[in-house]
Amino acid sequence: MMLLRGLQFCFKVFVAMCLSLSSTLANEANTNPLQGTWEWVNIKNSCVEIYIFGIEQSGHITSGEETSTARYEIADKPTDNGFYKVKLTIVKDNGGKDCGESYEDNTGDEYNKFVMFHPSGNQYVSCDTEEINDCVGPFKRIQ
Repeated sequence: MMLLRGLQFCFKVFVAMCLSLSSTLANEANTNPLQGTWEWVNIKNSCVEIYIFGIEQSGHITSGEETSTARYEIADKPTDNGFYKVKLTIVKDNGGKDCGESYEDNTGDEYNKFVMFHPSGNQYVSCDTEEINDCVGPFKRIQ
């Protein structure tokens, strides 16, 4: 009988730990809504851009033939207008024609953007200011 109570207690502790861990992981996953792989298609020329925002603020961007590595910072919470401020720095531009039809080397360039997420978390727009008419998108989550 004592062994059975001990096993029940251990099982309850195990379940509580699992629930606590899954809750913690869910909260951590929600702290960076930008993390993941996103796709945007330029409607002017059907060129595809892929943005991979990883953990530890690392990024990889493919824009047409151009590929770049990047670092990014995202605000912990949105502004009063619902935008997250994002700073993107191009660490290394590996060249090629991008979706803007440019061959420019953007190594070292910094971009300050404001992004607003769809309530589903699976789409966002990227804006130069906190004005919705100053945006491109939607960027769609593909992973």
